Amino acid sequence: MSDVLNKTEEIVKKAKSLGADEVLAKTTFGRYRQARFSSNQTDITVAWNDYVTDVTLAWKKRLVATQIHDFQDVDAGLKSLLQLAKVSQENPLFGGFAKGEFKYATSKADKKLEELENPTDYISAAVEAARKEAGAEIDSGGILFTRFEDVYLVSSEGPVGVDKRSAVELSIRAFTQREASGHGVECSSALKDFKPERAGAKAGEIAELAKNPKAGDEGVYDVIFDPLIFGSSLAVWGSMVGAFNVLIQMSVFVNKIGQKVAPEIVTMRDNPGAYSLSSRVFDDEGVPARENVFIDRGVLKGYLHNTSTAKMFKTETTGNAGLVAPNAWNIELDAGDVSKDELFEDVKKGLYLTNTWYTRFQNYAKGDFSTIPRDGIFLIEKGKIRQSLKDLRVSDNALSMLGKIAGISKERQHVHWWGEAEPPSLSPYVLIKDVHLTKSK
Repeated sequence: MSDVLNKTEEIVKKAKSLGADEVLAKTTFGRYRQARFSSNQTDITVAWNDYVTDVTLAWKKRLVATQIHDFQDVDAGLKSLLQLAKVSQENPLFGGFAKGEFKYATSKADKKLEELENPTDYISAAVEAARKEAGAEIDSGGILFTRFEDVYLVSSEGPVGVDKRSAVELSIRAFTQREASGHGVECSSALKDFKPERAGAKAGEIAELAKNPKAGDEGVYDVIFDPLIFGSSLAVWGSMVGAFNVLIQMSVFVNKIGQKVAPEIVTMRDNPGAYSLSSRVFDDEGVPARENVFIDRGVLKGYLHNTSTAKMFKTETTGNAGLVAPNAWNIELDAGDVSKDELFEDVKKGLYLTNTWYTRFQNYAKGDFSTIPRDGIFLIEKGKIRQSLKDLRVSDNALSMLGKIAGISKERQHVHWWGEAEPPSLSPYVLIKDVHLTKSK
């Protein structure tokens, strides 16, 4: 047993000796690197390490949490935490942490991301690819971020686990004019699969097409969603199948298990697979992480659970803790049987949207929302992009849009960015019929 795991176990034992009923401690030793760039040049590169232990304890159904850095002041931190529990309100939703001992899959982390050299080379590759698509005058900026983490989890209820997690991602936004931009991302858990030039080429291609935009017209359109913007929709639906959000009525899926919520071509799953930025072998309770299909050929099959919500729903945890609210790790929409080009050919008059920001819900239970497309917005006529547009807003309903998915591409992309597409997803190009667009200005 490693020294870090021993120290993590000692925290659990100390908290128990102070009177805690149940304790979870998760220590993460992370090595991180971030490089920011603007005007096609790297501005700053920083690297840092962090030792942090997340401690959560329960005392008479009072649930409290804190962080301990570098194993410093453990005794004082635990005493303060238990005092906090004793003046806290009882949590009626708390059903205890997962109990038992588990076997875990082997971690697939990429050691090459532990000490990455020359991150600026990847930025240069992305910028040059954008220039190749849009010309030397392009103005691009963004972020490259890498992480490598050793994770040690100990629970007073039995689970003990060790994991390694790695990720690399690049986000690049390119401008050809003040109102003509494109956004590309590249994400992977392994350096061998990371191709930053793909993100740069995508950003440059969209920025070039987006030149000289005209104000778009309000109306009802057939819309092709790029994988990046569709990733934000997957994030919405993935959040809404979390059992906690169902309990508090912040979901369109309340009381819909077993019902048809989408066309038969739609199968969605949560999968913290080896390729994903969110790859992991256990959740925050120490339950083995696994693939969970929550929409199967259009039918809602179930919700995502931690131990507490599972008890309330009289089912089993799905390995998605979140100690308070279960959450999706990495959402996949199964690939379709048509190509991206065939999707475009099916659109006689419609729109192609590439990215979004400021998604806001007017009513989570009903699903009414609006979001502002950013970067390239394009008018499609007879399967071809005819004009760049601006000043439009999607104003629709999350459940209705899910039900109007009409086409899914074979091509899929692993997408994530900090603005909207969170958590990561494996997202195709998707055609949705009869989407309502209004003016954004």
